[in-house]
Amino acid sequence: MTINNFDLEDLFDSLNTQHFSGVIKKIPVRWNYKLRTTAGRCIYTRTRINGCIDYKPTKIELSKKLFKNNNMDIDKIKNTLVHEMTHAFMLQVHNETGHTARFHLIMSRITGEFGNHRCHNYNVEGLRNKKTVAYWCPCGLAEGSRARMPKAGVIYRAKCCKGVVKFKKIDNKSDNFWDIK
Repeated sequence: MTINNFDLEDLFDSLNTQHFSGVIKKIPVRWNYKLRTTAGRCIYTRTRINGCIDYKPTKIELSKKLFKNNNMDIDKIKNTLVHEMTHAFMLQVHNETGHTARFHLIMSRITGEFGNHRCHNYNVEGLRNKKTVAYWCPCGLAEGSRARMPKAGVIYRAKCCKGVVKFKKIDNKSDNFWDIK
């Protein structure tokens, strides 16, 4: 079964009525073609009013690549959308972000599952970015690789020695990964 943006909006309305008594204000639900291993996310604004922070959900995005990789499984799409809608509900009704105890209670009530509502077990084969950046700290205890260079001007400090972490682009054709130091 294929599902497009229009269907996502209908699915949102249906799940909102079914699980949240229609309380969640209508927000756009869209496919995100850049998300690879994150199934979905709830985007929100944060406003400071008289010293208090007010959160407002603005959009829900689902990973088109991840769900295509999982044969557009409607049950997985529904489960992810309910997860993101629970975030929207928490922001709107309780002014809470993250995976709080209340969040887990609501998810358990909806899904009937009592467990970790943060991780998915979807097939992400072939979706991960290749590691193209190596990093290391001055003392040599922290080293590894990552998919992207850090933002320009940002200084990262190692937890082990508090030294400045160095980054360098990796030549993927090179046989010896750590010859770059």
